[in-house]
Amino acid sequence: MKSKHSMGEQMAKLQTVNSRELKAEGGSQTLARGLAALEIIGSVSEPISVATLSQQLKIHRSMGYRLVKTLEQSGFIERDGAGGLILGSKLAILARGVAKDLLSAATPELAAIADALEMTAFLVTYDGESAVTLSSAEPKNLETTLGKKPGSRHAIGQGAPGKVIQSLLKPKKFPPQPFEVSENEVIHGIASIAVPLYLSSGQPAAIAVLYLPHDVNEVSVAKVLTSAASRICAVMG
Repeated sequence: MKSKHSMGEQMAKLQTVNSRELKAEGGSQTLARGLAALEIIGSVSEPISVATLSQQLKIHRSMGYRLVKTLEQSGFIERDGAGGLILGSKLAILARGVAKDLLSAATPELAAIADALEMTAFLVTYDGESAVTLSSAEPKNLETTLGKKPGSRHAIGQGAPGKVIQSLLKPKKFPPQPFEVSENEVIHGIASIAVPLYLSSGQPAAIAVLYLPHDVNEVSVAKVLTSAASRICAVMG
């Protein structure tokens, strides 16, 4: 059963996305709605229904079902076990094409972090508006995982990696820290630790881990992440 807290957070995020006017001046309104649908689905912490998505897009539910069906057929949207909408694997493929060099350098490091710390490890960058997960790795020997799906988005300043990216974008207002921590900020009941990834391109980025809240040595975890970040940057040049 969803908590009042998590539902409140989800509706706030939906309202933030929906506050943008879905206008397609000189372009395709259908395409604009499709892109807005992907943004809504990627911005919330829990899968949403077609009815909720249609409401946020301000379209009739029948139109929402047609839009979702098209996006599903293209692989941009998938459904979880309960039928809720989540971002699909096609977005991960597109993300890999955009940042192929970075992903090549980061993928083995994320896998090593996940196995060493037994936590979900993921790479986050900034797309000019939000913090976006480019890649993630799960521990091999754990039955329960906390997947951070590639293409997932959340606001900068929110969650540990969002805070890191915020500090890289606005260092005077938010002085960069060796690492950032968060709990219950992006996904209710989940904690995170993140460190900056100082790319030569200047692109704001972070690597982070997700875990169920419990006593952890945050400094030790941050050291593992920082070492990995240094190796990634060395490979990238």
